[in-house]
Amino acid sequence: MNPELNREYPESDEARLIEEMVKLTAERMKPQQGHIRRGQHAKATGCVRGVFTIRDDVPADLRYGVFRKPKQSFQAIVRFSNSAETIDSDRTVAARGMAIKLLDVDGTPAIPGANHRCQDFLTVNLPVFPFATPAEYVKLFDIRATPLVGDLLAGAWFALFHPGHLTSVMELVSETVASPLVRYWSGSPYWLGPPVTTGGHAVKYSLVPRFEGTAPLGEPKSRSDDYLSEVLARYLRTQEAIFDFRVQPQTDPVTMPVEDVSVEWDEEISQPIPVATLTISVQDVDSPEGRALAEECEAMTFSPWNALAEHRPLGGINRLRQAVYLASQAKREEKSAREQPM
Repeated sequence: MNPELNREYPESDEARLIEEMVKLTAERMKPQQGHIRRGQHAKATGCVRGVFTIRDDVPADLRYGVFRKPKQSFQAIVRFSNSAETIDSDRTVAARGMAIKLLDVDGTPAIPGANHRCQDFLTVNLPVFPFATPAEYVKLFDIRATPLVGDLLAGAWFALFHPGHLTSVMELVSETVASPLVRYWSGSPYWLGPPVTTGGHAVKYSLVPRFEGTAPLGEPKSRSDDYLSEVLARYLRTQEAIFDFRVQPQTDPVTMPVEDVSVEWDEEISQPIPVATLTISVQDVDSPEGRALAEECEAMTFSPWNALAEHRPLGGINRLRQAVYLASQAKREEKSAREQPM
C-alpha cells in the first residue's frame, strides 16, 4: 500500500481493540485518596489560568478553527500532570503532561451533537508515544493487568518485541524534570482544515517555552513528593510563562505516518510553524482562588475530542482515546454521584 498525505488507515479489528481497551481502563480505575481518578494523568502538578492568542502571521492554509482570526485571544485553563494512572511521587519516572482547554470556543464540534464550547490540546513532554498503534497499546495494558508481575512483564515484552520504542522513551522519561514548564508535543496527529476531510493538513502540535528553565529545588533524591507543584508555584508568583504554540504539517506519508505514533516527525523535513502564544500570567496557585481553580480543574474533562471539527483528532490511537476518555469520565462521574448525600 502506498499511503497518501492527510489520510487515515484504520486497522480491520479496531472496534474490538477499542472495546477491550475500554474494559481494561475501567477495571484499572481504583479509588486513590478517596476518589476515582483519571485513567491516565491521575496526579495534577498544577492548574493555572492563561491566555491563548493567535498570531497575526498565520499562513492562509492554516487559518482554520481557533487559528482562523489573527490576534484573537481565548481564556484558557492549563492542567499540568504526571502521566501515570496512580498518584505517585513527582520523583517517579514518568512522562509529564500539559492539557490546555480554550474556553468559549464557537464552531462545529468534532463529535456531532457535542455541547461543549471548548477546544482542548493535550500534550506530553515526549515527541512520540511508547506504542505505535491501538493493537500495541491494548497488548501493553493487557500484559500490565497480570497480577503482581504485570509491570515487569510489560517491560520484558517491550524489550523483546519493541526495543526501539523502549530505548527512545526511557532515555527521555528518565531525564530529571526540574519543572512542568518545559517543551511539549502532541505525539499524535490532528486534522487542520475545513470540517470536511479535504483541503487541509494532518498536523502535530508542539509548545516551546520562550523563557529559561526554572531552577530545581535541591538534588533529585532530596526533593519532595510534590516538587513539581512547588516549582510551578514559586515561578508563577513573580514571572509569567510564555509558550509558542506550533503546527507541524505532514509532508511525507511514509516517514511521517498518521497511524504510527511511535515515529517522530522530523522537524528538519517539516519545520513547525508558530501560530499562537500561550501566556500563563503571574498568579498565586496557593491562594484561595488558586486552590479553588485546582478543585474545579480536577472535575473537568480534558480530551483530544473536546475539539472543533477543524481540529479533529486523527489516527488509531486518537480513535481509541475517544472511547477510553468517555469511559474514564463516566466512571468518575458515576463514583461522584454515589458519594453525593441523599
